[in-house]
Amino acid sequence: MIYTIFLYQSHTGLLIYDKSFQNVNSSRMEMFSSFFSAIKTFISELVLEGSKELKNIELGDYSVLITSIPDIKVDLVVIADKEDTKIINKLIPKIIKLLLKYQNLFLSWDGDREEFSLLDHPLVDLISSNVKDVRKTLLEKPESVLKSMWTHKKRLSEEAIQSITQERKVLLNRIQNTSNLIKKKDMVKQVLELSEKLRDEGGFLKYQKDLNSLKVEIKDAKFKSEYYLNNVKKSVNEALNALGTKPLREGDYKDTYMQVYSFSSKLKLLKDDGWKEYRELANNLIKKDEIEDNVLSETLQKILKMSDNIEDYLN
Repeated sequence: MIYTIFLYQSHTGLLIYDKSFQNVNSSRMEMFSSFFSAIKTFISELVLEGSKELKNIELGDYSVLITSIPDIKVDLVVIADKEDTKIINKLIPKIIKLLLKYQNLFLSWDGDREEFSLLDHPLVDLISSNVKDVRKTLLEKPESVLKSMWTHKKRLSEEAIQSITQERKVLLNRIQNTSNLIKKKDMVKQVLELSEKLRDEGGFLKYQKDLNSLKVEIKDAKFKSEYYLNNVKKSVNEALNALGTKPLREGDYKDTYMQVYSFSSKLKLLKDDGWKEYRELANNLIKKDEIEDNVLSETLQKILKMSDNIEDYLN
C-alpha cells in the first residue's frame, strides 16, 4: 500500500505537494501532527542530499522511495509498505508521466502550494487503479517509524545527550509550574524538539499527545471566556433594570459577579496579565456594601464598557 506521496523542489528541498492515502481522519491527523511533521522534515533532508537515482530507504516495515525528475526540478517521494516495493517501482514511471503533463506548472511555481491541488484527482485515480488499498496507516507503528528515521541521523555525543536531557528536564519542571496554557504549549513544542534530538520515540509520542491535549484546553478556555464575556453585560443590565429608582448599592449583582469572575479565571489561563483587572471588578461587586458609592458606580461603568470581542483581551 502507498501511504503518502510527496513532491519536493529538488534544489530547495521545499515541499510542493503531498497527498495522503492513509486511513486517518482529520482529528487523528491533528493529534499526531508533530509525527507527520517529523517525517516531512526527514524526507526533506534526504532530498537535499542530492538524490539523482532511485533511493530505497527502509523505515521498519515501510519503504521510502525517492526518484529525481530533472525535467520539472522535482523529487518524487513515496512512502509505502516494504512488501510492495516492486509494485511501486513499476508504478513510479506512470506517476512521472502524469506529472510531466504539468511541466509548466512546476517550472513556474511561485510558492503557492494550492496550485497543485489539481493533481489530486488524476493522482488518486492512477494510484487506486494500480495499488490495492487496504486502508492502513503509518500510525499503526509510529514508534517503529521514528526509530528507523533517527537511525539515519548522526549520533550525538554523550555530552550533548546529557545537556539536552537536562534542558528537557528543566522545561518539564517549568511546565508543571505554569498555569498559562499558551506558554505551556510553546514549552511542550520545545520538549518535542528535544525528544526528537534524543531519539526518544516513546517520549516524542507522549509529548505529542500532551501538545494536542493543550490545544484542546486552549480552545475550550477561549470558548468559555467568550461565553462568560457574552453574558457579562446581559447580567449587569438585568440587575440595573430590576433596580428601578433604587440606589445602586441595593442591586443584586451576584450573577454579574459570577460571569466577570469566571471570565477572569479563563482569561488567566491564556494571559499572564490583564485578567486581574476583571477579578478586581468582580470582587467589588461581591463586597458592594464595603466600598464607596463612586467606586461601585465606576465598577459598573467599566463592566458596561467591556469589549464584546474576545480577541481584544487576548492580543
